[in-house]
Amino acid sequence: MTDPAVDPIADPTEELIETFLEGAPRAETWGALRHALELRLEAAQTEKEIQTLHQQIAALAQEEAITRFVEDSIRVTAVRPRGGEFAFDDDEFED
Repeated sequence: MTDPAVDPIADPTEELIETFLEGAPRAETWGALRHALELRLEAAQTEKEIQTLHQQIAALAQEEAITRFVEDSIRVTAVRPRGGEFAFDDDEFED
């Protein structure tokens, strides 16, 4: 499911994220789903219903965190300088 708020053609990094996620929801979508369940939790009446909602909220929070990490990793990789140049000299670490 592509997030309609993101135009991947306008931003190559967003296109990379969409490609990597292979149609899976974006972190923002996971967060919105989690928030909807939190609202349902506030209105829950039974202990079993509350426990089920807590489990679902935890699962969505985990998916949101994982997806946000993937998205952020792709963003960092996309702007990283090319060529494998490092700010330190490898010879510094030899005995």
